[in-house]
Amino acid sequence: MKKIIAIIPALEKNKYFKKGDLERWGDTTLLEWKIFQAKKIKFIKEFYVSTPSEKIVKICKKLGVKIIKRKKEMKLHNLYTETAKKFADTYILWLNPTSPFLSPKIINKFIDSFKKTKKYNSAILIKKEKEYFFYKKKSINFNSLRTVISRNQILPLEKVSNGAYLTTAANIIKNKSLIGDKPLFYPIDWLSSHEIKTLDEVDSFKALFEHYLKNEI
Repeated sequence: MKKIIAIIPALEKNKYFKKGDLERWGDTTLLEWKIFQAKKIKFIKEFYVSTPSEKIVKICKKLGVKIIKRKKEMKLHNLYTETAKKFADTYILWLNPTSPFLSPKIINKFIDSFKKTKKYNSAILIKKEKEYFFYKKKSINFNSLRTVISRNQILPLEKVSNGAYLTTAANIIKNKSLIGDKPLFYPIDWLSSHEIKTLDEVDSFKALFEHYLKNEI
């Protein structure tokens, strides 16, 4: 398998937090925690933080982390393709800081599953949702005309976790996406798939984070 490069995109301010990926997470920040996790992924020998922020650049330099300095305003597909062009003939593992419960153990298993098959050109993490879903007032995974519908009869929908994506640089350039046309779906649990999006969640998940530290690191 080709070399795997990990990319951690980071902003000083984003749509979720005023402090962006520098929002506090325990006694560190979301970004620094993700860097700590990335260092424990056995398949990754090289990783970069992609950012337009001078403040984040200074933090990464202190941590000995390589930087990709990018423009402030970039559409996602441009961010993906411009990054991929720097790493021809490699696999890219895209890691988002807002998924702090996505452990190195799970990422290692995720990559290992992908390495064992040649059927797929990318891999995504998914969480199976066995709930009642409607779209435009029409049920999409169960028969709403039946009087009694148990959860066992519901078809599970597969929700993409935003925590990590794996594909080739060539695939990103071709499709302008982190997901190829033949993705491996790797199921993970609810906590691992959870993305932190509000300050309330940062506070609410403190106890869970302490539990995570004791059991995953």
